[in-house]
Amino acid sequence: MSKTLVMNFLNEAGKKAAIRVNNVKEDVTEAEVKNAMDVILAKGIFTTSGGDLKAKDSAEVTDKNSTDLSVK
Repeated sequence: MSKTLVMNFLNEAGKKAAIRVNNVKEDVTEAEVKNAMDVILAKGIFTTSGGDLKAKDSAEVTDKNSTDLSVK
């Protein structure tokens, strides 16, 4: 099972922009995600076609399950 953290921000144009982090640890906490998002905003290291990221919008961890099928 692979977990992906999706952090959604609002940019200067008021549009949503997402940053995805693959293979996050099983026990990632809300506090850790909030802190990471705060650091991303404070450092200003990401920009979008709508300008710099300006505010946190939402975040979620998604699980991806896959099943291998024998088709040979």
